[in-house]
Amino acid sequence: MSALDRGGCSWEPHAALTFGNQCSLTAIASGANFTFEISEGEEPVLSVMGLPGDGHDCSAGTAGPDH
Repeated sequence: MSALDRGGCSWEPHAALTFGNQCSLTAIASGANFTFEISEGEEPVLSVMGLPGDGHDCSAGTAGPDH
């Protein structure tokens, strides 16, 4: 979180993925989600990073072989 703050990248907690020993946040500008595992007495460890969508546009591939 401090690295995002230093870089001027605003973020917000992602409550749906924050539970137990993990904490999740979303970088607002990109929508990138970062989920960290936090073990007692340890530094947080990044366990999952995701981007919104997968970059695939299914609407471009809907035409069948006859089109």
